[in-house]
Amino acid sequence: MDIIRTYLTTSRISQPASLRGKAVRHLELTSIRRLIPIFASWKALVFLIALASPGPGYDTSTRILFHRQRGDHDSWFAYGLEYVLLRLTRWDGIYFASGSAHGQVYEQEWAFSPLLSRATSTLARVLFSPLPLSSIAKNALAGVLVSHLSHFLAVLVLYDLIHFVTPSTDLRKRQLAFTTACLYILSPAGIFLSAPYGEAAFAFLNLLGLLCYAHAIQNRFARFADAFQLDACWTLAAGICFGLATMIRTNGLLSGLIFAWDILTMFPRMQSILRTRDGEQITRFLATLTAGALVAIGFAAPQILAYIEYCTSGNTRPWCTALPPSIYTFVQSHYWNVGFLRYWTLSNLPLFALALPIGWLMVSSALPSILQTEDLNRAIAGPKQVDARSQPYPPAPQTSSREEKVFMHCLQRFALPQLVLVGLAATSFHVQIINRISSGYPVWYLMLAVQICVSGGWQEERGSEGRMGQRGSGAGDEDKLGGDGEEFVAGLFGFKNVKPEWVVRGMVTYAAVQAGLYASFLPPA
Repeated sequence: MDIIRTYLTTSRISQPASLRGKAVRHLELTSIRRLIPIFASWKALVFLIALASPGPGYDTSTRILFHRQRGDHDSWFAYGLEYVLLRLTRWDGIYFASGSAHGQVYEQEWAFSPLLSRATSTLARVLFSPLPLSSIAKNALAGVLVSHLSHFLAVLVLYDLIHFVTPSTDLRKRQLAFTTACLYILSPAGIFLSAPYGEAAFAFLNLLGLLCYAHAIQNRFARFADAFQLDACWTLAAGICFGLATMIRTNGLLSGLIFAWDILTMFPRMQSILRTRDGEQITRFLATLTAGALVAIGFAAPQILAYIEYCTSGNTRPWCTALPPSIYTFVQSHYWNVGFLRYWTLSNLPLFALALPIGWLMVSSALPSILQTEDLNRAIAGPKQVDARSQPYPPAPQTSSREEKVFMHCLQRFALPQLVLVGLAATSFHVQIINRISSGYPVWYLMLAVQICVSGGWQEERGSEGRMGQRGSGAGDEDKLGGDGEEFVAGLFGFKNVKPEWVVRGMVTYAAVQAGLYASFLPPA
């Protein structure tokens, strides 16, 4: 009776079991708070490399613009801050800063996100109007601020996304989410996530859309009464995020493939759904269709505004009579020679070689994510803890949990836009930009993080203590899993002898060299 009384006392019931031993240390090491100093240190390193870049730069366009608009702002503060901004406002950054300061004056400026230009213009007017800087410098500063903030928010969203979809223990979730977020901080996009470009803002909105979609799928596999309504709401939220991302970079249109996949899987059942008037399925279908339409609107809205400006009231341009009349397609083709196989020239061969490593990582991570999802699920989830004494003989086949179904469903759809993007970059884009636009696609970061965690050992496999002071899975569990899972993960990118840390070193080296070249207005951009 004393034992029962001890275990039923209010003080004991009201205090949940706490983590003990190494588990606390592991939670601290993989805490989202640790990402802040890592992010700040990396940004500082990239920034210092850019500042140390010698000379005025190969092209002096930014310097000319800054000097022309300086006016009475000749203080040391203005010179110092403009020197810093000069290093970050290169290549397309000039178009973003100019569009933010003056709007889309020239036709080719419509290729650089009117939405982002208006956002940075408003920010510059609200926050930086008192500063003794030229108008374009204030707008460049606003663009730099937006890029840094967007990159940081994208890191947090990616951590939450990976933790949410990973079908495993909390320790594995945190370790994989933390590793993926760290890799994302060290992205080969490098200085483009600090400069006044659209990559960071696009990545944040695209990853946020993926997180909303993952929440929708979790409710889709739920069993409570109102789950389908939450599914519809999260699906619409994902469509809004993808639509906004598409207004910043048109490759956001590829995220609509996620909704197209869902629609295609529902089509064979549509006759039955309509005949039985299945309200849940009809709501899901309409929400998915609307979300896809929102992505399309994100692409079409800037084209419509440009058409009104250039193709009405007696004005005309060559693209006005095209079908469809897209200013974006025209300026990319006319001013930058973008088109199918136009980049396939001998002189561009070094740029294809430069894009090959990231392109290969994206393809070789997307294909198994689509075709071998169950193998990846087993490798990440780890062995299931089963009490052999309570199992029937012969044992019943194991079924996937709801968490595993969500993971496999999302992973396949997340990988499809990434795969298509590489194909388009290789055939129709300036291929080297794959190194920076890859920042909006999480699957290759996730697969690299899985390799790192498996090769280095999961925390619980290193003998950490879990909840209630219990030991994590050890060598015995590894034996149950067998070497197949580790061997499968080791060969994810096609080269079993290439260690993941070599890939990370390559990313860091490329980003560092890229920062110095970019700040001097040197290719590749």
